Amino acid sequence: MNAYELAYEYVQHTNRCIFLTGKAGTGKTTFLRRLKQECPKQLTVVAPTGVAAINAEGVTIHSLFQLPPQLFLPTPEARRQLFSEMQMRANKQRVLRNLELLVIDEVSMVRADLLDTIDAVLRHFKHRPNIPFGGVQVLFIGDLFQLSPVAREAEWRILQDFYVGPYFFQAQVFRELQPVYIELDHVFRQSNMDFVEILNQVRNNTLTPESRMTLNSRYNPYFQVDNNGEHYITLSTHNNKVDAINQRELSALKAQTYTYQARVKDTFPESMYPIDMTLTLKVGAKVMFVKNDSSQEKLYYNGKLATVTSLSKNEIHVVCEDGTKVEVHTETWENIRYNAETGSDQVEVEVIGSFTHFPLRLAWAITIHKAQGLTFDHVVIDAEDAFAAGQVYVALSRCRSLEGIVLLTPIPMRALTNAKEVLYFTQNQLDIATTEQRLAPAQTEYLTILLCALYDFRALINRLSSLSRNIKTKGSVQGDISSFFTTCTGGLEGLQIIAERFQQQIRQIVYTDTSSSANLSDRLTAAANYFAPKIQQLIATLAACPLRTNDRNDAAFIKQHLLDIHAELSRIKYIQRQICQTLSLDVFFKARQSFRWVEPTLTIYSQHRKTRSDASAFQTLTLFYQRLTIPQIAKERKITIRTVVKHLRSFIEQDIIHISNFAPEDQELMGI
Repeated sequence: MNAYELAYEYVQHTNRCIFLTGKAGTGKTTFLRRLKQECPKQLTVVAPTGVAAINAEGVTIHSLFQLPPQLFLPTPEARRQLFSEMQMRANKQRVLRNLELLVIDEVSMVRADLLDTIDAVLRHFKHRPNIPFGGVQVLFIGDLFQLSPVAREAEWRILQDFYVGPYFFQAQVFRELQPVYIELDHVFRQSNMDFVEILNQVRNNTLTPESRMTLNSRYNPYFQVDNNGEHYITLSTHNNKVDAINQRELSALKAQTYTYQARVKDTFPESMYPIDMTLTLKVGAKVMFVKNDSSQEKLYYNGKLATVTSLSKNEIHVVCEDGTKVEVHTETWENIRYNAETGSDQVEVEVIGSFTHFPLRLAWAITIHKAQGLTFDHVVIDAEDAFAAGQVYVALSRCRSLEGIVLLTPIPMRALTNAKEVLYFTQNQLDIATTEQRLAPAQTEYLTILLCALYDFRALINRLSSLSRNIKTKGSVQGDISSFFTTCTGGLEGLQIIAERFQQQIRQIVYTDTSSSANLSDRLTAAANYFAPKIQQLIATLAACPLRTNDRNDAAFIKQHLLDIHAELSRIKYIQRQICQTLSLDVFFKARQSFRWVEPTLTIYSQHRKTRSDASAFQTLTLFYQRLTIPQIAKERKITIRTVVKHLRSFIEQDIIHISNFAPEDQELMGI
């Protein structure tokens, strides 16, 4: 199995965290695109910057996790302050609770403290404080030999007390992780193996004197960009250099100037603009496409170079390097956010804004930063002011061949030194053969985890306990709060005791029983038969919530949490039934996808007119669940049998209890 398919199997069929890396041009972007189309897990894609998020068709880390723009200290006090100040809407909380796979693209730029904060937020909202990332699988995608995280001197003076370095793999959460390391090793960009070897030496700090001499043989300070009519694009380190080159060359053209403006709709912050708002062109201008062609013709791709041949107020015509003539149409970039509706575990994508423009930028020169991920036939590299480890590697690896490279300055040795901690991290990983051997056990482990999760109610217990504490601080809420939560939480805690024993049985069958398939199916059927009525009882209890408040915000808060818990219990009960006979990951995901939730009618907001009677009826229901007869309930509560019957009839009408739940003598009293 090649590295690409092995990585895909690990993401799809295990819950292991994975660092997917590889040299420039090995297919990391293609991998992410395929994953988004095919993966059945509930996933989100994030990136450290707005432009990177737009390019990955995801959102920024700070947007998804509602984080302020600051450094984060990995201390209990700092975490408590973060959560106390965090104003996260219920919908975003639900996205995080439903999240199964978090993809972090361009992870080389993610600083250690930011990754630890992601970990803390997921543990908090998943109600799983003792598991890295709250049990969410994380796919880290990036190349540590390219752009590094930014740690300003003032920030690092504070962070250095907690971290040995700024890289994401130096985060504290990594002490609890053993992520699978997979390096894509097939280079699609370069075919000349001598050039590939030189790039590897630059990447690994092992550049030999001979290889450095070979590279610097491409040094030509007098090179004229228009030599031989080839489109050479200059790669430079700083924006001001690039802008100066592009403006100088554009001004030199004698043709008429045309200006085109982007159309921005709804929410699309300027910091996320994929290209400048204003595009100024002349016939003869060198340009580069900055997006793949969305039409069926697929005439261009991100990074394809061209020359403008004609312009009008609303039209742009270009000829590409390969001779293809293109009438350029506008393209649209979308700003998205992730949503999850009550009762659904599906993480949905919502478009909240768009940026529409001709997908072109001037391309006599671009920055090395913007060139990351692109491929060219001919490049002029100005790396004299290279300031970050990996910049020279990025610049060199943009070109398909050594012969296509021109160096305006010799490559300085200081720019060829990658961080030692990066080299140590990448060179001390398991080889691909060992990683492949560990795939099958990881797949078995994942299926076991999914099964055990269906019989694990701890997160729901934590949510109910947290909700109970919160409600008790709200003076507006009336009703028998203690009785309601004691019944709900006590019921779940009772199930958890049995569930933990069953989890042990699942693990024992999976890992020790050679005939595990048949035995496991039998045990799952028996478990579903046992748990279903008890879960249904809890579902009914939630639907009969006696709490009332005349504060609309408090009512909405309580209702939302109760509905989420009601939906989760309903989903668990449904999937437990569906997977009994045929057990596989495909069956599990199909069962989850086919689940449909019926929302109960919860009346939390009121003017308290019914609070007392509702609370009284709920106390009756609680005792009924404890299998007391109608006379026993009346005696316990010191009310009449007639009142007990009235309470229970109301619950029958609401479909909370059924006549089959009554003993024969009670059915007679009920007049059934």
